[in-house]
Amino acid sequence: MPTNTQEFNSIDENVDSNKQLQHFLYRVLPYWPLLLLAIIVAATGVHYYLKFQVPIYVAKARLVVNDETQQKSANLQEIVKLDTRNLSSETEREIEILQSRDLLKKLVLKLQLNVNYTFKGRVRTVDYYENTPIILELENPDSVTKTLTGFAEIIDNYVLYKTIKFPIDSLIDTDFGRIRWRLNPKSNPGPGNNKIIVTIQPVATAVSRIKSVLSLEPISKQSSILDIIYRDPVPSRGVTILNNLIALYGSTTVDYKSRIYENTQKFLEDRLRLVSEELNGVEKNLQSYKTTTGITDLGAEGQLYLSQLKNADTKISEIEVQMDVLRQIEQYVARRNNTATAIPATLGITDPVLTGLLNQLYQSEFELEKVKQISGPKNPQIEVYEGLIAKLKPSILTSLDNLRLNYQASRKSLQSENARLNNALGTIPQKERMLIDISRQQAIKNAIYTFLLQKKEESAIASASIVPNYRVLEQAETAGLVSLEPFQKYLVGILGALSLVSLLIYFREFSSKKLLFRSQIEERLSLPVVAELIYQPHLKGSPVVVGEGNRSLIAEQFRELRTNIIYETEAISKEKSKVILTTSSIPSEGKSFVAINLAISLCLTGKRVVLLEFDLRRPKISRPLGISSNPGLSNYLTGNATEVEIIKAHATIENFFIIPSGFLPPNPAELISGSKTLQLVEYLKQQFDYVIIDSPPVAAVTDAKIMAPMADITLYIIRHNYTHDSFLNLINSINQKNALPNINVVFNAIVNKKIPGYGYGSGYSYGYGYGYGYGYTEDNLKKPFWKRAVNFFKK
Repeated sequence: MPTNTQEFNSIDENVDSNKQLQHFLYRVLPYWPLLLLAIIVAATGVHYYLKFQVPIYVAKARLVVNDETQQKSANLQEIVKLDTRNLSSETEREIEILQSRDLLKKLVLKLQLNVNYTFKGRVRTVDYYENTPIILELENPDSVTKTLTGFAEIIDNYVLYKTIKFPIDSLIDTDFGRIRWRLNPKSNPGPGNNKIIVTIQPVATAVSRIKSVLSLEPISKQSSILDIIYRDPVPSRGVTILNNLIALYGSTTVDYKSRIYENTQKFLEDRLRLVSEELNGVEKNLQSYKTTTGITDLGAEGQLYLSQLKNADTKISEIEVQMDVLRQIEQYVARRNNTATAIPATLGITDPVLTGLLNQLYQSEFELEKVKQISGPKNPQIEVYEGLIAKLKPSILTSLDNLRLNYQASRKSLQSENARLNNALGTIPQKERMLIDISRQQAIKNAIYTFLLQKKEESAIASASIVPNYRVLEQAETAGLVSLEPFQKYLVGILGALSLVSLLIYFREFSSKKLLFRSQIEERLSLPVVAELIYQPHLKGSPVVVGEGNRSLIAEQFRELRTNIIYETEAISKEKSKVILTTSSIPSEGKSFVAINLAISLCLTGKRVVLLEFDLRRPKISRPLGISSNPGLSNYLTGNATEVEIIKAHATIENFFIIPSGFLPPNPAELISGSKTLQLVEYLKQQFDYVIIDSPPVAAVTDAKIMAPMADITLYIIRHNYTHDSFLNLINSINQKNALPNINVVFNAIVNKKIPGYGYGSGYSYGYGYGYGYGYTEDNLKKPFWKRAVNFFKK
C-alpha cells in the first residue's frame, strides 16, 4: 500500500508540473510574433548604431606610485617591518590626487582641452586633434562661463566663427575673453574640410568631461602599481593626455620638496653675501695695518694664541649660525597657519630627535596639503593631519629650547676660553697684538665663508637629486577599441529587447489577477463548468452566433452547452417546462450574449423558448434582436399590459420569443419582488418548453436573488481575462447560502491564441485548435489551398 500511495503521489506531482508547464506555454507562446519583432527591431537598431557610432579608443599607461616605499625592500615582509602604513590607503590617496580636479585643471590649461574641433561627415562626426586646420588660443580660459559651439571656416585671411570675422594671428576682445585664431602648419584635413565645428567649454566642464573618461585601477588590492586608462575618439590625443597627466602628477611632489631646498639656498646666499662683505673689510684692514706698521710676521707664541683663538671663534660662529637656524624654525612652527608659509632650512642641525620631529611635521603638512587639493576642507582626514601637526609643535618647541640651551652653554664656554687667550695676548707687544686681532678676524670670516660655501654645495647636490615618487613601468600607448565587439552589441541589444517584451508578457499575463484558465475556476469552486466559449466579436452588431447549418467553433460550443443544460434540467426537474436563470458578477461578462444564443440553440431542436429581458436597468437583448422594447416587463409588472401583449416572436427564428424590458422603471427591485413576476413565470411555463431569464449581475443588485426561487438552474457567466479572481469568493458564498439554484459556470469570451494544441480555457491537453467541426468543416474545405496553408502557419 505505501508503495502504491507513493506512486500515486508521484503521478499527481507530474500532472501538476505538466499543468504548470502548459499554463506557462499557453501564456508565452502566443506572443512569438512580438518576440520576433523585438529581435528584428533590436538587430536593426544595433546595426544603425554601429554604423553611426564614433569609435572610442583606449590609451593605457602603468606606473608605480609611492616608489620610495617600494624601494625599501623587495621583500613584502621587510616592507611591512620597515613601514607599517596601509599601502592600499596610500595607493587610494595617490589615485585621488591623479584624478583631482586641481591636477586635471592644470592638464586642461596646458593642452587647451577646453577647445574641441570636430568635422561633421556624411555618416559620423570626426574629432580633429593634430590635423585641425585652425587653432583657437584663449588668453584667459577661465573667462569662458558657458559652452559655445559653432562652425569655423577659413575665408581669405579671416576665420568666420558664429557669423563674426576674426583676423588670423591677432588678439581680439570677445564676450568670452581675448582670443587668437592661428593656422596649424601641421594640418592636412583633406579637400572640403576647412569648415569645422569648434566647441569652447568652461574649464570646469572640460575637467568633468576628462574625469568621466579617466579611470585608475590598481593591479591588486594591496599593490601600488596602477593602470591609468583614458578613453578618447582620437588615439594620439589620449596618449598625449596620459603622458602630460603623469608628468604633472610627478611635479607636485618635486615642487613641494624643492621648496625646502630653495629656502635653504636663499638663506645660504644671504649669509654668504654678508660674510663676504665682512671678510673683504677685514682683509683691507689687515693690508692697511701691515703697510703702516711694517710688520710682516708674528712670533711663535703669538702664532699659537692666534691659532687657538681662530678655532674658538670659528666654533662660536658656527653656533651663531645654528642658533639663527633654530630661530627661523621656531618662528615657522609658532606662526604656521597655511600651506603658503616658506619652509625653513635645517642647516647644521644634527640633533636626531629634532630632525625626526621636523621630518614628521613636514611630511604631515605635505599630506595635509595633498588631501585639501583632492577633496576640499570637509574631508575628515584633514582633522587627523591637523591634530597630528598640533601634537608635534609642542615637542618641536621643547627640542628647540633644549638645543638652544646646549648651544648657549657651548658658546659661553668658548667665550670664556677667548677671554683667557685675550689676556694671554696682553703679554705680546702692542703691534703684534693688533696684527693678531686683525688676522684672527680674517680667519674667522674665512672659516665661516668656507663653511657656508660647503653647505651651499651640499644643498645644491641634494636639490638636484630630487626625483618624483613614481616610476613609469609602461609608457602610455593605444590599447585598441574600448567599445564592445559587434557580436556582443547585437547580443546585448537583442537581450534588452527580449527583456522588455518579457516584462510586457509578465504584466499582461503573470501579474494579472484576472481569470485566465478553467483550472483556476475548478480549483476554487466546487461547481461544474458546463461550457467554454471562445471570444467572438459581434458581426454587423448582431450578438447571434448560432444558426441553422452554422458549423463554426462557437456554434458547436453552444450546442455542447445546450446538451449539458438539457441533461442538467432533466435530472433536476421532472416538469415539462424548465426555467433557466443567467447572471454574472459584474456587467459586460456576456450573460445576455449567452442567454440569446442558448435560447436560439434550444429553438433549433424544435423547443419553444421565451427569453425574458429582466435586466431592467441596462437591457441588452431587445434592441440587438430588432424587437421593440414597449410594451414589456415593466409595463406588465405595473399592470399596464397583459401577458399576450408583451410576448413577441422573433421575425426569422422559429419558436423563439422575447419579452423585452419595457420602460426603465425607477424601482426595478420592488417591481420584481411583486406577485406579478411569479404569475408571469407560471404562465410562461405553461406556454413554453424553456423560460430563460436574463437577470442583472449579482455583485451589483439583488434582482437575480429575488428571481432565484422561480428558476430550476442558474448559468453563472465568468469572462476570460475580465472577471477578477476575487469574485470566486462571492460565488462560493452564494453557493453555500443557496442564494441561487443549481449553479453551473460558463467560461465565456476565451481568446483563441491560434496555436495548435494550446489555448486558454481548459488548460489540459486539448485546446480549441482541434474542437469538433473546427478545421474539418465544409466551409474550410471549400477554401483555396493557399488560404488553408496561411491558416496553418498562423496556427
